[in-house]
Amino acid sequence: MFKTQNLYQNDERWKNTKLGNSSETIGGWGCLLTSVTMMLNGIGYNETPETVNEKMKKAGGFQGAFFIPSVLPFVWPNCAYRDMQPCEAFPAPIAQIDAAVAAGKPVILQVDWNKQAGIQTHFVLVKEKKGNDYVLYDPYKYGGDSPEKEVLLTSRYKYNGATIESEISAVLWFDSYSAAPPEPPKMAKVPVPSDKFLLYAAEDDLALRADPSVSGYLWKRMIAGTELICLEPKATAKAKIGMNGQWINVQDPTGDQGYVAAWYVSESKGTPPAATTASSAPKPAATTPKTSPATPAAAGKLPAGAMLFLPTEELAFRSKPEIAPETLIRRIPVTEQLICIEPPNTAIPKVGVTGQWLKVRDQQGREGYVAAWYVKYASGSTAQQATAAPNAASAPAGVLKVKATAEGIALRKQPVVAEASLIKRLPLGTEFTVLEPNAEGKIGRNDHWLKVREPAGVEGYVAAWFVAR
Repeated sequence: MFKTQNLYQNDERWKNTKLGNSSETIGGWGCLLTSVTMMLNGIGYNETPETVNEKMKKAGGFQGAFFIPSVLPFVWPNCAYRDMQPCEAFPAPIAQIDAAVAAGKPVILQVDWNKQAGIQTHFVLVKEKKGNDYVLYDPYKYGGDSPEKEVLLTSRYKYNGATIESEISAVLWFDSYSAAPPEPPKMAKVPVPSDKFLLYAAEDDLALRADPSVSGYLWKRMIAGTELICLEPKATAKAKIGMNGQWINVQDPTGDQGYVAAWYVSESKGTPPAATTASSAPKPAATTPKTSPATPAAAGKLPAGAMLFLPTEELAFRSKPEIAPETLIRRIPVTEQLICIEPPNTAIPKVGVTGQWLKVRDQQGREGYVAAWYVKYASGSTAQQATAAPNAASAPAGVLKVKATAEGIALRKQPVVAEASLIKRLPLGTEFTVLEPNAEGKIGRNDHWLKVREPAGVEGYVAAWFVAR
């Protein structure tokens, strides 16, 4: 069971508040916003639809009235957004939903609220399983509703056959890193050096922590390109950049101080961190075996467009794509990058999807399988082989269209990951018109970009590894 407080989008206190960056209201269209608010409160926060609306606006979490769930971890670090899984054309993944609900994890469902043809989208939060039905936290308050009244999915939403398999048209998967956000530590401010040495976040989701450790209190997550002021001597910090296991004390643009992983920062905005070299790596103690993880180059030839992933939590590395004691090879920490050895066009649709598996190579050069619903994209450029791209096949006659395979895909002014280049973020499944010739060979390839036009007519560039035909 997932426990939280009932909230309603049509509550008098906020129903007339404008939703996101639109003229719509929370009362009319804020079902996902309100469901998310209840979810956040269930993992330890204290929010209202109005406060979440305002914080998401400031964080770029809306496209008009469209709510972008992938922005949530940047504002509420204890929230982990896994994926949105459409299932309008096939039965909903009931077994996976049941498992998540039984584990006390928050699950938001898209349902049909109206008997008109097509899906009249409404979002609800699952409370618990009851028989062959779900008890809901429904964000829309109907006459007679109260926190004490039980609301069943197929009693209230019964326009597609009144079974949970057919009524659910999409699932939003969430998780939390702890039952409640831990109390923030008290930290003394470090004076900013007069001779500022600037660093930049080289990855989205860069964590600012209270201590130089992955277990340190998480202050916040930052997007790629965030400018950071180094609080350490320049020479000390420069020696750490790009090195696994090293941390740098910094201050972010809002004045918050803490530590960031040195292997995810760069001296130049929009560029990956410098690769760790053998000469700069710390020497092992005399009692430590003189072995080191295999580098991607040492581990053998990679497939074209090989992609890097990071675990979203400690991850089981298995010999087969099945959960069993005998398949466990080792557990992989959240700091270890994994090289996907599947083609991008088969790997990308699996990322974040419950029940899917990815074949990967770990940093020791071993191959095995990891749960695709516990990984996220890392910068792929370090795994890209320095070989010429295969000859791109000519696009078929007519207009070439591609679809976003990641939630919140970035449309950019230039083909570079930087805060200044971002035009907007678009939802999973957005269809783009490709504006360049012979682009077929780029689709799904890591470290390649496509010039496109999105449905509203805005032109820009999208990462080719986040789209598919």
